Amino acid sequence: MLGSAAVNPRRLPAVLMGLYLLFLAYGSFFPFHFRYDPNALARFLAHPVPQRLSMPDVAANVLLGVAFGALMVWGRWTGRSLPGGLLRVIVLDALLAATVEAGQLYVPGRLASAADVVAQTLGSLAGFLVARALLVGAPDAAGSGLARGLRRRPALVLLAVLVAALTANALYPYVPTFDVSSVWHNLKAGQWRPFASLAHAFWPDLLVEKVLAYAALGVLARLVLEPCPPGPAAVLAWGGATALAAGLEGAKILIVGRSPNVDTVGLAALGALGGATLGPVLGRWRPVRRHGAVLLVALAAGFLVYEELTPWSFVGSLGAARARLPRIEWIPFASYYGADFQSALFDFGKKLVMGGALGAAMRHAWARAPLWTVPVLGALLEALQVLQPARIASTTDVLVLWAGALAGAHLVARVGSPPRATPGGKP
Repeated sequence: MLGSAAVNPRRLPAVLMGLYLLFLAYGSFFPFHFRYDPNALARFLAHPVPQRLSMPDVAANVLLGVAFGALMVWGRWTGRSLPGGLLRVIVLDALLAATVEAGQLYVPGRLASAADVVAQTLGSLAGFLVARALLVGAPDAAGSGLARGLRRRPALVLLAVLVAALTANALYPYVPTFDVSSVWHNLKAGQWRPFASLAHAFWPDLLVEKVLAYAALGVLARLVLEPCPPGPAAVLAWGGATALAAGLEGAKILIVGRSPNVDTVGLAALGALGGATLGPVLGRWRPVRRHGAVLLVALAAGFLVYEELTPWSFVGSLGAARARLPRIEWIPFASYYGADFQSALFDFGKKLVMGGALGAAMRHAWARAPLWTVPVLGALLEALQVLQPARIASTTDVLVLWAGALAGAHLVARVGSPPRATPGGKP
């Protein structure tokens, strides 16, 4: 597990590179049904690039390349020379991508394409250049400087993560459109009359995902603005959170299948107002000051439980529960196979963030964070999902939640947040 000891700066990128290669192999060859076809290579050479490229596939391969290039720089496997490092990254990633595409020639249902090799190689080039610009000459020094900045303003990181999560949730499925008819359709489909959508909404979801989420945003904004006078800081925090909600709702007219809802802005403004004004008051309350770190763990765990079990509908008989047992997804990431890129990315990112929040809160609260409880909690929640008609129990969620918890705990340990206590011990 992640303890309080310093993290070896060379070990982490090596571990991440190993996980990256495992993920690449798993995602490229699943379900691992190989079949030799003597004519596969000839068909590929006759048509190395599909007539119509899939933009989600191109984007996915570019992102894979970006991760490879950045990890190569972080692990110091590119050398000091810019041309030499650039050549090394391009050659290695091109060989890696070509090997994957060659293997996919013999996996039924997979389509090998030279365009995937080009896209991944270009992504690795971009990842290399960006990572080198950020970490040029001194990745450890850059990491130490970042850690010092985060120690001074940790709320800024939490604020950025929350803003990113709210943005990702609002703009799903990430398909922009500038077609006039599509934009006009989204505009007409918008809910512009206040309170009209609330009568048919599921109120617990609105409370958790709108009011409480923006209340947390207001609290974090107040912490970031702590050097400012209380009055202006509260106004800025509330105004910024409300402006973010309004901007995200307005941006939905440019997203396929989405439309603005004025009630979302109203609920967000209400939550942000409570967070910006009542947050500091609650923070001065003695029980909160004394047990604040443990309360953060409880909030993160509660949010995870809610999101995994909402809308809280369960089957009404033992026979119905037994009928759902064969639907359990035992093979990790099986549901991502064949799913569209946007939905898989959204589900993966959501689980990763929720697990990361819980792991970070636990590592902040305790010196020896009991991170083993995260997969246990995840397994219990997945077991309950067997009883939910709207859910599919999956081992994938348990693994992603655990990976997120490990990453969140590592980030807190790397930053150097002082642990408060051991579990069950005195704060």
